[in-house]
Amino acid sequence: MRELSSIRQDINSVDAAIRELFLLRMSLAREVAQTKAQTDDAIYKPDREAEIIQKRATGMSEELRIKYIALLQSMIRASREYQYSEVLRLNPAKFPFHPSEAALHPRSVYYQGAPGAYQELAARALFPSCEPQNVPTWEQVFQSVRDGEADAGVVPVENTTAGTVSEIYDLLLEYDLSINYSYIKKIRHCLAAPRGASLAQIQQVCSHPHALPQCHDFISAHGLQAIEVANTAIAAQTVAAKQDKTLAAICSREAAELNGLDILAESINDIKHNETRFIAVSRTLTSRPEDNRIEIAFHIPNVAGSLNGVLDIFAGYHIDMTQIYSRPIKDSPWCYVFYIDFTGNMRDHAVQSLLYQLHEELPYIKVIGSYYVADTTEE
Repeated sequence: MRELSSIRQDINSVDAAIRELFLLRMSLAREVAQTKAQTDDAIYKPDREAEIIQKRATGMSEELRIKYIALLQSMIRASREYQYSEVLRLNPAKFPFHPSEAALHPRSVYYQGAPGAYQELAARALFPSCEPQNVPTWEQVFQSVRDGEADAGVVPVENTTAGTVSEIYDLLLEYDLSINYSYIKKIRHCLAAPRGASLAQIQQVCSHPHALPQCHDFISAHGLQAIEVANTAIAAQTVAAKQDKTLAAICSREAAELNGLDILAESINDIKHNETRFIAVSRTLTSRPEDNRIEIAFHIPNVAGSLNGVLDIFAGYHIDMTQIYSRPIKDSPWCYVFYIDFTGNMRDHAVQSLLYQLHEELPYIKVIGSYYVADTTEE
């Protein structure tokens, strides 16, 4: 049996040879890309790749064959990525997405709910010069933007306690709108009741379906009956209109004050680090120099390993995914549309190469938005 040091020397020699062969392989891939840039030939040819793998993996034990196929697939994937990158360098017009470079300056901004809603506070923070207008539903926000009645709409997409707002993702695709801005706000829920009411009198509490679970511990500890309403600010309006001292609302301080309610308790959410991410949507996809996040939606072939293949592409470009989410496709049982949020700017070459590759290799992809995410959260 040889000494370990001697074996390692041979491994080093093999690794050095692999390195040289890798550089040669990539040089050849670059030549292929230069040819395909002129002929407009497709880079991704799955049938040819499958044939290559099948031929070159024969004659091995099953265990080594599996390992070699994984190595070969990785090499082929790296070659494809290099080709997409080179084709874009030679022909930037190949990039399939064309965002506007102009910032969004909306005159009319719509949100769901009533004055004092967290969505209104987010709209005012994003667009200080606008006077936000409320509508009853999220779908009406999207309809109004699509039809040109509103220049932009502000809606919530995620809360650190209650999770993702699934309906918003469905509406983004249904109404073909784009995300232009993102805003994260700390949420401090209040318990608000008619003037003169005491906490001991409260028997029922009403609020939005996402706000109620955020205050589950408080509601349970006080034995309150939870009632769902369309919005936290609408909850405040309801309590103010009924003037029932056994009924309270979970809402913002602003909504309580606007409706003349007493605040019986503050910061009643279970998790004190409670934050909601809001987005501004419009009819135009934009990309500004300061943007650092991109969101896409896509379908994948109904083949084993398809999603893993997409994730491998992200890894190949060293691009950091910050969120992945799926929703069922209407009228297609057990088929899904996937959403990925990732870091980067659409002007970066690596990001453009990634999006170009996904556009060429997936049956459907849409860039939903490009926006900036701040390092700090608004109080």
